Amino acid sequence: MKRPFIRRPKAMAALTGLALAVGLAVIPAQAQSTPRYERPASTGSIGKDAAPGGPVTREQVIARARHWVDETVPYSQVHWWKDGATGGSYRQDCSGFVSMAWQLKESLTTWSLPAVADKLSGFDQLEAGDALNYSAAHAILFGGWTDKAKGDFVYYSQSRSGRPARKDKANIHDRKIAGHPRNAYAPLRYKKLTTTQASAPIPAKPAAPAQPAPTATAAPSAPATALAKPKPKPKAKPKPSSPAAQSPRATTTAPAAPAPAPSATKPPTSTAPSPAITAGRPGTPAPSPSGGCAPTVRISFWTWLFGF
Repeated sequence: MKRPFIRRPKAMAALTGLALAVGLAVIPAQAQSTPRYERPASTGSIGKDAAPGGPVTREQVIARARHWVDETVPYSQVHWWKDGATGGSYRQDCSGFVSMAWQLKESLTTWSLPAVADKLSGFDQLEAGDALNYSAAHAILFGGWTDKAKGDFVYYSQSRSGRPARKDKANIHDRKIAGHPRNAYAPLRYKKLTTTQASAPIPAKPAAPAQPAPTATAAPSAPATALAKPKPKPKAKPKPSSPAAQSPRATTTAPAAPAPAPSATKPPTSTAPSPAITAGRPGTPAPSPSGGCAPTVRISFWTWLFGF
């Protein structure tokens, strides 16, 4: 009867050796890390070949911090990181990370960082490239405000073992920031921090006074728009319904149409007085051709009958 379990120790040893080989191949070799302390000889390509301890811009500080985040530099208090981008060597802990970002001559500690920086009057004075330093425990690099009115900001740091350099979010009003009391931090600004010419476009601002020019040209345009408006058309007068209604002479001559009424003493068969009566009465006036009706004359029955 075979005993297969006798071969198990050899198989386990082979598998263990294979796992170690694979693990060493998968885990990135930290060739930039060294247990030896080395004073930085250069600031690397991100420092633009400047001397360590020299002036540095805010843009360079943030670019150097991002480089460690991109390279996932592991946390360590006994190893130093050296590469061609940031130069070297800098200790791979919180204060060594800030020292690298500020391109200092050496890796300082949370106790010695205030010696190369100025303390700000308040947290609201923080800008990208500054630091929050807790002398007894921790230091982080301030990355900039995302909403200053609300207190939101980002920061870069090396925090603890097993956690590489990273970028995080926080609020300046939080009770704790990066695991430590907010009131324990002191806002610091590197003494040799400078600004770039591109970040302060002061010469471009004199163009603002040229804005009144459009206002001066806009003033004459107001009458032009007023003249462009069409004049209101006069309302048409109503036409008369008939010419007779508008003529004053038609209203005055209209009563002349009826015939003269006969005298009360005249016989109904005669509508005009007798020629003998008109001629025999010299006192009777003759009717005017345009004066209207003739006046009525009273005569006696005998005069009318016999003519005297």
